[in-house]
Amino acid sequence: MAERTLLQRLIDDETPVAGRPFDTSVATQSIVDYLQILMNTRQGAVGTRPDFGLPDFNDMASEFPAAVPAIARAIKQQIDTFEPRLRNVVVRHVPDPDRPLNLAYRIKAELAVEDSDDPVTFETVFGSDGSVRIR
Repeated sequence: MAERTLLQRLIDDETPVAGRPFDTSVATQSIVDYLQILMNTRQGAVGTRPDFGLPDFNDMASEFPAAVPAIARAIKQQIDTFEPRLRNVVVRHVPDPDRPLNLAYRIKAELAVEDSDDPVTFETVFGSDGSVRIR
């Protein structure tokens, strides 16, 4: 399986080199870029895959903080469905006592590329404008 998505490989003019060692940092950055797209797309926005992206969590605002585990499940389900380069995904809420209304999640997984099973961790923060940042 490739380090980068098909679209990234099509856009890049770099010629692939046979026998080049697998670069986990390239794969990890590609996954971050893709998760950024995935998490910032609202379900129903992609006509060919209406299940792609996260649901609109504004509907859950009245259920806060009970909605926190539902959001974690939604993130995990999206990664399990649309990011095959990760396996054994665990999503956990990371409370911030200084900012109790901020939503932050830690995503832990293993790379499922080449012969790697390297662990990776991503921090996911929901902005007040509804956008999601992944790092």
